[in-house]
Amino acid sequence: MKKFFILIFPAILFLFPQEIQSQSRRVERADNAYELRQYSDALKYYQRAYNRVRRKDRQEAIRILYQQAMCYRYLNEPRRAETFFRRAIRGRYPDPVAHFYFGEALMQNEKYEDALEAFTTYKEKVPDDWRGQWGIDAIEASRYLLENPGLYDVELKRDFNSRQNDFAPAFGDNRNSILIFTSSRDGAIGSKTDPWTGENFTSLFVSYLDRRGDWSRPVLLDEGPINTEFNEGAPSVNATGTQLYFTRCQALPDADIGCRIYKSTRSGANWGEPREVKLVSDSTVSIGHPAISHDDMRLYFVSEMPGGKGGKDIWYAERDARDGDFGKPKNLGPVINTPGDEMFPYVREDGTLYFSSNGHPGLGGLDIFFTQQDGDSWTQPENIGTPVNSPGDDFGITFRTGANSGYFSSSRNERGARGDAIYSFYLAPVEFTLQGTVRDDSTKVAIPGVQIQLVGSDGSFVQAETTDKGEYKFDNTQVKANTSYEILASKNRYFNARGQETTRGIERSRDFVFDFYLEPIPYTPIELPEILYEFARWELLPQYQDSLNGLITTLQENPELVIELGSHTDSRGSHEVNDTLSQRRAQTVVDYLIERGIERERLLPRGYGKRVPRVIENTIVREGFTFEAGTKLTEAWINSLPTEAHRDVAHQLNRRTEFRVISDDDEP
Repeated sequence: MKKFFILIFPAILFLFPQEIQSQSRRVERADNAYELRQYSDALKYYQRAYNRVRRKDRQEAIRILYQQAMCYRYLNEPRRAETFFRRAIRGRYPDPVAHFYFGEALMQNEKYEDALEAFTTYKEKVPDDWRGQWGIDAIEASRYLLENPGLYDVELKRDFNSRQNDFAPAFGDNRNSILIFTSSRDGAIGSKTDPWTGENFTSLFVSYLDRRGDWSRPVLLDEGPINTEFNEGAPSVNATGTQLYFTRCQALPDADIGCRIYKSTRSGANWGEPREVKLVSDSTVSIGHPAISHDDMRLYFVSEMPGGKGGKDIWYAERDARDGDFGKPKNLGPVINTPGDEMFPYVREDGTLYFSSNGHPGLGGLDIFFTQQDGDSWTQPENIGTPVNSPGDDFGITFRTGANSGYFSSSRNERGARGDAIYSFYLAPVEFTLQGTVRDDSTKVAIPGVQIQLVGSDGSFVQAETTDKGEYKFDNTQVKANTSYEILASKNRYFNARGQETTRGIERSRDFVFDFYLEPIPYTPIELPEILYEFARWELLPQYQDSLNGLITTLQENPELVIELGSHTDSRGSHEVNDTLSQRRAQTVVDYLIERGIERERLLPRGYGKRVPRVIENTIVREGFTFEAGTKLTEAWINSLPTEAHRDVAHQLNRRTEFRVISDDDEP
């Protein structure tokens, strides 16, 4: 956890006097440092004390392991915290809360299944504590967040970061050309080391954006009156860039005075003497993390004062005039505040409130959430999602004015970053492309020169032609957002093919791929499926009308085709009768197609009578009789069949209607 935002709150663990008396002087010194939240110093003392007591007092040794784990937890070193919590649990540390903290560390180390086991164990041991179920819910939330990333792109900003902690950025002017942030880097004011972290006390640093769009090397905001030998940080600048709110945490070697919010007014290029913003009268209450609203009338802040929901809560205070005092603080309520910690509030110009929380389920550590005011209440906070949020602590977000971009800080494990570091984020423009390859459906060979038409629901129309490799592409200027598209592929001697894609409801950039396999137009007759006729009749039976729907679709999608509808009879009867019957059957099909909107001039009916016996292309089993591929259903062959039923089925197979393409370049 961050020293800066935990330093402002009282210690949560206390040691019993009788335990202190029974420990060695070194253990006592470690416990005293821990109680004062001097975790870096306490850790060194515990490490030395452990080696002295591990063989003499096993129970005390296990306690020291747990204390070291807690130090690493507060120092935000989850890998080491995980190791020491595991050792303490294996040593049967008596307090079940170790299982919860162990689960927290496992989550931050992206070991979600192990974390679920730890949280489940804790819930079984302490069923009335909200944290057990919270951990289980957090694992489920993390799975969803990892599978459904957010819309922002994130990048580590080396311009601002050092080998120490750098965090909580804020823009210092309304042009977004000044960035103020908190850092414990070399050059921070003061010569002493913070016993919490073992690093420098934090100061406010500033970087300036030049005309080329490059940020300058960060320097101290000033060497007084804002920056002092104590911890300063978590800045918030008002919309006009004239007033700076920040937190100052004063400390003495043997006491913690606590934190307060201060305000400084800019005079030219310099900041004036800070004044404390009076929000509480109780000197024992710490407050910090200011966030001033766009109109300067409301100040959000963080405190663990009485009346909260548990842990650290976000509060606010309002005033009647920009130069007036703020009134009595009010808690933001249970929609936002949880029994966990809610910190680092930030308000955009549209009133959206961003904050960090480890009480709302997320990926582990602190996650960034946002909510909007709805009358006197707030909407349910939403997780901003990955990649802004990570298994580490993610906090201190700030947006450029009027833009979906800005900076935030994170302790995530990323190459090139140490501890807390500052990252940029931006909402990349949502862009789409469409590409694919067209191949012959029979040979799978790429087809060049295929015309591809893209017709949008917005009325747009663009076209392309496949390359020698059969490839086509429409770029991001041709494929628009929130649009549905019909894709038509056409080429001589092939049936047209059609496809569909849509960008409606898609919030992230995407490269669509749609491949076509064009079917060559055959110039041999193709039997229409399941169109059979009663003996000596030509009417198109209702049960076979649906068999023509495929042909109708083919003719609609290929308006340049002219086809012949050829009808055949069986071998019984005279040529004169069968020629007339087959012509009527062919005309019946043509009439049906015309009724469905197919142009008459594209349809040529022709009756073949009994002159062209059917040749079975693929083996057919009909009514229990098998007709092998290659069999020609001549009158002689049919008469050779052993039964009348067998012969009737063969005659039925000869009664058929086929279509044949006679032209593929007719002008529609």
